[in-house]
Amino acid sequence: MLRYKTIMVAIGISLLATACTYRSSPRIEQATEQLAYVTGSLDFRNVMFSQVFIIAVDGKRLKFWQNQVAVTPGSHRFTVGYRYRDPGDHPTRKTTIAFTAIAGRDYRLEYYYGQILVRDRNNYKIIAQQRLP
Repeated sequence: MLRYKTIMVAIGISLLATACTYRSSPRIEQATEQLAYVTGSLDFRNVMFSQVFIIAVDGKRLKFWQNQVAVTPGSHRFTVGYRYRDPGDHPTRKTTIAFTAIAGRDYRLEYYYGQILVRDRNNYKIIAQQRLP
């Protein structure tokens, strides 16, 4: 009985890990070289914790476990949620950010001292930024 429970827990953990890393491309039937990938982030800097997660792309909501999405090249509008904590606690908030994606590139959304940044993961350059209220 103990062995059965151990196997079921291992299967559950592997399914959860697979679901969290799933690259969603809603009905896009293109080669992966023709897509751009955008990922949220989870950072720890000094005493500050920050998290940026993707809620919707061009008005289409993602599933709650998806934090990475494949998009076609061109301009896209992302609705993102962000949360940061320093010694004071701050609630989760939402904002939108738009930028033009290039095929074959990986992008990362991150919180950086009152801004949401879009960085190109290939060369770490800032592509777009949105100042937060």
